[in-house]
Amino acid sequence: MASPQVVTLGEAMIRLTPVDHQRLETTPLLEVHIGGAELNVAVALAQLGVPSAWVSKLPDNPLGRRIVQEAQRFGVDTSRVIWTKEGRVGLYFYEKGASPRPSMVVYDRRHSAINTLKVDELDWDFIGQAKILHLTGITPALSDFCRHLVAGCIVRAKERRMFVSFDVNYRSRLWTPEQARATLLSLLRGVDLLICTKDDAATLFNLTADIETIARQIQSSLRIPNVAVTHGDKAVAVTTQGVFSQAGYQIEEVDRLGAGDAFVAGLLYGVLQNNWELGLRYGLAMAAIKHTIPGDWFIGTKEEIETVMQAQQRGVVR
Repeated sequence: MASPQVVTLGEAMIRLTPVDHQRLETTPLLEVHIGGAELNVAVALAQLGVPSAWVSKLPDNPLGRRIVQEAQRFGVDTSRVIWTKEGRVGLYFYEKGASPRPSMVVYDRRHSAINTLKVDELDWDFIGQAKILHLTGITPALSDFCRHLVAGCIVRAKERRMFVSFDVNYRSRLWTPEQARATLLSLLRGVDLLICTKDDAATLFNLTADIETIARQIQSSLRIPNVAVTHGDKAVAVTTQGVFSQAGYQIEEVDRLGAGDAFVAGLLYGVLQNNWELGLRYGLAMAAIKHTIPGDWFIGTKEEIETVMQAQQRGVVR
C-alpha cells in the first residue's frame, strides 16, 4: 500500500442492530456492522482514493480479525494495528426508533483492548509519513490511560510537523461535561483543526451563538488555528485562510450513525487539497449520502458525491 496521507487512531467496535425497528428485548435477529468514529473516517477517506491508515489495539481473536478484514476490504491500511492476547472488542447495540420512540444505544465496551495501548507501541516512523493525524474526544473519554495516549499522540505528531485534526464527538454516556471540558482544554492546545457540533459547543464550552460566532470564539479562546462547527445541515469553517460556510441537504434518513464522521472525512479531503470550501461541500454531501446507508460507514464514490453536489447547485436537491 502507498504511504498514508491520513492516519486515524481510536477504538473500533462491533455494532449489533435489531432488524426492522424491533426492540432489543424481543428481536430474534441482530445485524452486524463495524463502527468507531476514527475508523469510520478512514473508511470514508479511502472511498475518495486517499491513502488512509487506522491504528489501534485489538485482541487476536475472530472479532478482532473481523474488524481488520472489513476495514481492509474497503481500502484502509491496518498494517500497524497492535495485536494482543489481552482485552476484548467492545460491542454496542443500536436500537433504531421511529417517532415518537427515540433510537437507543447500549454500550458494552469496558476493558476493551485499546485501554492498554501505549504511545511507544505505535510505529511513529509509519504514522509520521502522513500529513494528517485524526483523533476524537471519544478515545480520552474511555479511561485515564486513553487520555494519556491521546495527549502523547498529539505531542508525537507535532514533533513530526503533522496536521492534527480533532473531532470533539462528545458522548454523555462516557463522561460528564465537566470531565470532558477539563480534559479537552488541556489536550486541544496542540490541535490544528477542531471539529465540533453546535450542541457540543453549548454543552462543553457554554457557547450558544450562531455557528460562525461559536467557531470564532473557540478559535480565539483556545488558540486553535482552524475550527469547523456544524448544526443540522449547515457548517462553517473559520480558518487561517478565511471564513467559509455551506448549506447542506434535505435527507431521507435510513441510518444516521457515522454521518458526522463522513462529514469529517470530506472536510479532511478539502484540507489535503488546501481548499476549505471544497472540504465543506464534500463533507456535507457525504454526510447526506451516509444517512441513506445502513451501518456506520460511508460507502460510495467521488462521482456519486459530485452528482449530489451538482444537483444541489441546479436546485434539484433541497
